[in-house]
Amino acid sequence: MSKWYVGIDVSKDELVAAVAGRKPKIFADTVAGSKALYRWANALAMGNPLHICLEATGVYGHRAALTLAAYPKTEVSVVNPAQIAAFAKAQLRRSKTDALDAQVILAFVQSQQPQPWQPDSDVRRQLYALVAEWDALAETKGRLTDRDHSHTYIPDLPRAVSRAQKKIVQTLEREIARLEEAVIRLCDTTPELKAQVPLLCTIPGVKTTTAVHLLAYGKDALTTYSRKELTAHAGLAPKQHQSGSSIRGKSRLAKQGDKRLRRTLYMPVLCGIKHNPVIAARCQHLCQNRKAKMVAIAACMRKLLLIIQAMLKHQKPFNPELIPLT
Repeated sequence: MSKWYVGIDVSKDELVAAVAGRKPKIFADTVAGSKALYRWANALAMGNPLHICLEATGVYGHRAALTLAAYPKTEVSVVNPAQIAAFAKAQLRRSKTDALDAQVILAFVQSQQPQPWQPDSDVRRQLYALVAEWDALAETKGRLTDRDHSHTYIPDLPRAVSRAQKKIVQTLEREIARLEEAVIRLCDTTPELKAQVPLLCTIPGVKTTTAVHLLAYGKDALTTYSRKELTAHAGLAPKQHQSGSSIRGKSRLAKQGDKRLRRTLYMPVLCGIKHNPVIAARCQHLCQNRKAKMVAIAACMRKLLLIIQAMLKHQKPFNPELIPLT
């Protein structure tokens, strides 16, 4: 049985689907619209397996991907939009519309055969939503606190301004506390998280809050990705820039991954340089080889990430005797 390919361009309100030999068709970006899209594509496929491809457009395409992936004999690939943009340039596409984008995605999935997408577990999605909102409110509170501090230098500031600032900050503090309680409750009532959070806390420099953030932003990639894939997912893979004899650019971090996961790894590494024998030895080894301090820190972040991956896969606590020091 041959596969039937479908390319979908996702927007806020619409799903534009393209199949070979047919004009692109528009569906609503809702659960009902996704189900209607499947029925349409499945009728055209006449029982053949479906391979559906769409871009990773944040929250807009997530609902459609989850709905479509639940159907039998259906593979869903969620690809990086940069791949689609580069593929369109390679085809010398000059115009851009939703229908044309859907056709480009269709040509991409037919020629490149991207890997099927594996949705994160329900627990991971809940944890991610709670922690992401927690961080968003904390950042908002930090900005308002900074503004409140700057207002102390403004003479004759209306009392209504300072009163409004304080009320908003108090409201944010209450909501942040509620989110923290919800995260703790989720970790206590879920066997998987209840085992993983204390496990990560055995790493010197990693406490409960850091462990929760690592699990939230690492998602299922921490246990399902390969070492190279996980390194790229965190944006810790090196990017080289060399060509011939004239271009000898410095290697840098690609930073084409989740910056929140990378940011979460930063402070445990700084703490680990002093208190974690594995991270300290790795940093010292790199510095002795004349590597810049930030290069050494980035390498230690990757080292810590791979240690976390191994601990979660094997369900073993941190043991420096089992880890190569360099």
